[in-house]
Amino acid sequence: VPQSPDSSGGAAQPAAEHGTLSTASGVLRRLRVVASCLALLSVVVLFAARQSGVAPARQEEVSGAFLERVEERPRGGQGGCEWGENCAKTGCCTQHGFKCVETNQWWSVCKHAEDDGGDDDNDEPDDPAPAPAPEPECSKAGEDCTESKCCADPTYSCTKRTDGMWWKSTCTEGGSDDDDDDDDGDDDEDVGGGAGAIHAANCGRSMPEDVPGQWKVAERCAAKVVQKLSRDEKLSMLHGTPGGMGYAGYIKVPRVEGSTPGTVRLTMNDGPQGYNGYTDPTVGKGTQFPDLIALAASFDPSVASDYGKAISEEFRLKGCNVLLGPDVEVVRTPLSGRSFESLTGEDPYLGGQLAAAYVWEVHRHGLIATAKHWLDNEQEVHRQELDVIVGTRAQHEIYMPPFKAAIDAGAGAVMCSYNKVNGDYACENNELLNKLLREDLGFKGFVVSDWGAVHSGAKSVSSGLNVEMPEANYFKHLGSVDDATVDHLAGGILASIYAAGQFHGRGPAIDWSWPPPFYHDATSEAHRETAKRVIIESTVLLKNAGSVLPVARGSRIALVGKACHDDTDRSYGQGSMFSAGGSGYVKTNRGVTPFDGLKSLLGNDGSVTWSEHVSGARGADVVVICATAHDEEGQDRQNLEMPGARDDAHDEEGQDRKNLEMPGARDMVREARAAGPEQKVIMCAIVPGAVETDWIDDVDAAIVMFMPGEQTGPAFAELITGRASPGGRLPLTFPKFGEHRFSEAQYPGVHLRNDMSEGVLVGYRWNDAKEQPAAFAFGFGLTYTTFDFSNFEAACNAGSPGAKVSVTVKNTGDRDGAAVPQLYVGFKSLQPVLRQLRGFLKVHLMPGDADKVTFDLGDEDWRMFDEASQDGSPGARVSVTVSNTGDRDGAAVPQLYVGFKSLQPVLRQLRGFQKVHLMPGDAVKVTFELGDEDWRMFDEASQAWRTAVELGEEVEVSIGTSSADMVWSGKLTCQAARAEIRFQQ
Repeated sequence: VPQSPDSSGGAAQPAAEHGTLSTASGVLRRLRVVASCLALLSVVVLFAARQSGVAPARQEEVSGAFLERVEERPRGGQGGCEWGENCAKTGCCTQHGFKCVETNQWWSVCKHAEDDGGDDDNDEPDDPAPAPAPEPECSKAGEDCTESKCCADPTYSCTKRTDGMWWKSTCTEGGSDDDDDDDDGDDDEDVGGGAGAIHAANCGRSMPEDVPGQWKVAERCAAKVVQKLSRDEKLSMLHGTPGGMGYAGYIKVPRVEGSTPGTVRLTMNDGPQGYNGYTDPTVGKGTQFPDLIALAASFDPSVASDYGKAISEEFRLKGCNVLLGPDVEVVRTPLSGRSFESLTGEDPYLGGQLAAAYVWEVHRHGLIATAKHWLDNEQEVHRQELDVIVGTRAQHEIYMPPFKAAIDAGAGAVMCSYNKVNGDYACENNELLNKLLREDLGFKGFVVSDWGAVHSGAKSVSSGLNVEMPEANYFKHLGSVDDATVDHLAGGILASIYAAGQFHGRGPAIDWSWPPPFYHDATSEAHRETAKRVIIESTVLLKNAGSVLPVARGSRIALVGKACHDDTDRSYGQGSMFSAGGSGYVKTNRGVTPFDGLKSLLGNDGSVTWSEHVSGARGADVVVICATAHDEEGQDRQNLEMPGARDDAHDEEGQDRKNLEMPGARDMVREARAAGPEQKVIMCAIVPGAVETDWIDDVDAAIVMFMPGEQTGPAFAELITGRASPGGRLPLTFPKFGEHRFSEAQYPGVHLRNDMSEGVLVGYRWNDAKEQPAAFAFGFGLTYTTFDFSNFEAACNAGSPGAKVSVTVKNTGDRDGAAVPQLYVGFKSLQPVLRQLRGFLKVHLMPGDADKVTFDLGDEDWRMFDEASQDGSPGARVSVTVSNTGDRDGAAVPQLYVGFKSLQPVLRQLRGFQKVHLMPGDAVKVTFELGDEDWRMFDEASQAWRTAVELGEEVEVSIGTSSADMVWSGKLTCQAARAEIRFQQ
């Protein structure tokens, strides 16, 4: 196992005290115990700092003042246009007495001919409908009677409000008209239809709290609405529509109304790390959060949850109900130009835990989360035409799990990618969309194409693509597509709207006036505080020799490098110093640099200077070098350099990086070291992913910040001064200089074909299997304090499959800090993978405090996908060849019997049979699949089912022509007698 460097950047050293581990010193210690219940299982617990978590079991009330009241918005339209529709683009302004008037350089509205401009820029109706009078409520002001059940008087009823009070119901006089509603939302309300409006809110008013239950109701209600729509209306939903008022994507749902009047729309927008307004008037009106790779580095689902909550609140205020994110792709190559936007890093388990927390918040705020990009969009070079060749085991074990986690947490949409997979474009790939996504993962929502990723009409539709974006190109002509397919695709869109609660007012407003809601200033002090917390919890301390950090009070601090002082760089095509470019980039005028942040925090209590070059740092006690590397969507990084003072090394959309070097940073470090041998030199690396660290030996300390966004300065200041401690762990392996991980055919590919023949050996799995130590391993991260780990325990669960592994973590230092114990699991069939992450938990401890961390393991933690059987479940396969040796047609019935010790007094029992009809001389191979249900018995003592595998017993399988005629018998041992559990730092 590669050993992580210690705080001085050197090799790990043995522990001085038996059974004690220290994350600060990188001490290694092992404890072996025997666990007879775990089949060929080696569990390795790495303690450094992580947290596992899943979406909450029940839906909590959406909080925040922004949910409490929304101004009444005018309904309807004029001149043939709807309010806010861009008549210059749609040509809707056709009625006599109206004309299309330009209001700004990119928008026009339909107005009365006499209103030809003037200074009135408010295009609302002259006499908007008055707001409804307040309704009597329960005793507590603003109380939601569906939550508190306060409306108990039989002469009153709990009624859904229709005045903009999203997801609120009030107690009104009159008996309930909802008597046929039950807890699972299975009502019989008529959604209307015919030539008039379809009242979607009449169905599914009592939505279950669990995600599977919500989808069950959503699909049933969507089917009702689909029946009321004409074929043309359903086809119009299968592509983007003009008139999106500045959103990245826009879909009109004809004639369908929710609990608030007005035609339903889907407003889609980027991105997963903040609201990208795309226009100058919106700059600074949305928070520039850290890029998603920072969330991966936090190793903390609670941080991902807070992040998702803050972004959802901003999207709601912007009137956007489809969030185009999160990105959950696994970072296969460190040169990937979009690694900055990956919530997963290089490990699917890490990504799954964080994606579940993020998506749950989006879902419970009434938005449709879009997991992207499905599937195998692992590089930006040639992403539009590259054919990715990948095996099924790698798909199921590496690339699909983060999507499954997002789907299980409530994601209502999945975006298909540009590339081909095994010969077919992802958006017209039946294997990807119907088999893997819908059948294997159980996805119920809609698949939307990446913008311009569609290459066919009928083939895409038959393969399972619901929506072409941004507008109809290939989807203009779908006349040959049968009605059942059209119903299915339209139903998926409507079901997603239902599942998100948008037909019942849970989502953002579905109608608006001019100016559009995306002009709203959605950022807040609370959101900026969330952004700062994400930075602190994701910053990774790589080295801290002599406890240089935090900087001693009263030190003269010199900041060096452009990135310490500026947050923009004109040489970048997109993005900024602290945020990578592309569709997810949020332009801001609120950015705070490290220099400004440190000056603001210290005030007159410290000496802080800045210079672009090292020569300006003479006389300082501490020199902090800020160096950056830049990424942009659509291009892979040219290298893993951190250019530092250079202005010519950055990446732009459409390419990958060429190497991982950081020549500018190395030169500045050496110059700083030579200029003042007594000066302490600290590197602050601001990066979009992995970088090479060939400069590490020449610095006293180093921190890594992953594209931290607008709150870089305040977070930097708190970290440098010790007001906060770095809480991050590396979500990506930082390779050693000169590492050769891929052949040309594997990356970037040959003749537009990328052979992912490394299979499951992605990230640290490759380092382990190839015995290639990393410069800094996945999961590595130091703190300002030290931790001991003791009282290791591992035990199988009594009476049920699974095991528990626990350890006590104690803060033995003199500062607060966060430890992240990490649990890794390995077993023989997992090869060539040696071990993989199956648990992590971030624990914050004050000096002297201790906490017991327990990991629960189950079947999903020690399983692998068997490409031979195309199944990921435990089991066995028994086969026999049956030949007709006579001269007549006939039928044979091979029968499979199973027996094991605990089945006694039963000797064996039938667990399979198959009738095969054969002509003379013909032969056929008959195969029986066996699983836990085939070798289990009911244990009366424990009142539970027990399996032979769990009990460590041999299983005898026999094939015969009857229960008394066994023609073959054999024994299966589907587990080892013992397994080793190893603990290591």
